[in-house]
Amino acid sequence: MVQGVPATITLTCPREHGLRRFGNIDGGVTFRCSGCEWTYTLGTKAPTGTTNASASIGATTISVASGGASFTSGMQILWDTGSSAEVVTATATGSATSIPVTAAIKAHNSAVAIGQLSVASTYSSTGEDAIPSAPGWGF
Repeated sequence: MVQGVPATITLTCPREHGLRRFGNIDGGVTFRCSGCEWTYTLGTKAPTGTTNASASIGATTISVASGGASFTSGMQILWDTGSSAEVVTATATGSATSIPVTAAIKAHNSAVAIGQLSVASTYSSTGEDAIPSAPGWGF
């Protein structure tokens, strides 16, 4: 198993509708729910943006050219969507050009995508049941 960063994160499971630990399974954006064991891909939804400066391990702000104030305290943010992807949490509402976040575990290049965290089933192709109801839910 490839070690992801973060290795685990607590998210609301789209299938079970409750908080669960999700473990990284590919070192990138694919995670497995500890409850239902389905795999999910992390992505971004509005607000989104692009960084305008690199950041080292331990950085506590994301630098952006504009739009930082759209990110509010407590919002989970996906920082990068490639091999350096990681989830951080906004610690306060951002300013126009920076977003205060929990300390970065990875270093990040400039010009990478950021956005509010979204969680989608990895199995979402035509003919696949994207998120079947959990047993006993009846819907």
